[in-house]
Amino acid sequence: MNILENISLKQYNSFGINVSAKYFATFDTVDSLVETLAFNTSDIPHPTSKTLILGGGSNILFTRNFDGLVLKNELKGIELVKEDADHVYLKAGAGENWHSFVQYCIQKNLAGAENLSLIPGNVGASPMQNIGAYGVEIKDVFHSLEAY
Repeated sequence: MNILENISLKQYNSFGINVSAKYFATFDTVDSLVETLAFNTSDIPHPTSKTLILGGGSNILFTRNFDGLVLKNELKGIELVKEDADHVYLKAGAGENWHSFVQYCIQKNLAGAENLSLIPGNVGASPMQNIGAYGVEIKDVFHSLEAY
C-alpha cells in the first residue's frame, strides 16, 4: 500500500482536468482496498471522511481539488466461471477497461456484448451506468456482481 499526497488527477479523468487529490492510492485486490481504507482512518495525520473510488474517470468532472482520499480501482482479470448450452459466465474485475473486456469476448467468440464496444469506462461501472448501444443494453449480457 502506498498512499501518495497532493497528486494530480489529470491523467485519471477523461476531461484531463488538472486538479489534485489530497491523498491518492490504487488498489488491485479486495484486501488492499480494505487495508487502504483502514489506513485512511487510523494512520493519516489528518484523516478525512471524504473518499472517492475512481474507475476509468470517464463519468466524472472535477471542478476543484479533492480534499480527501481518491482510490483508483485497478482490480483486473477475466476468468471463465461456467458455461452451459446457452450461456457463458465470465467474472471480470471492476477495474478492467470496458472496451478491452468486449474485445476479449469477441476474441473468444462470445457473442452478445459486441454492440457495447467503445463505451468509455470500466467493467465495474457498467451496471450502474446502465450502458447500452445499438439495441443492446448491459442488462442483456449481465448476470450479477459482488460488492464490498
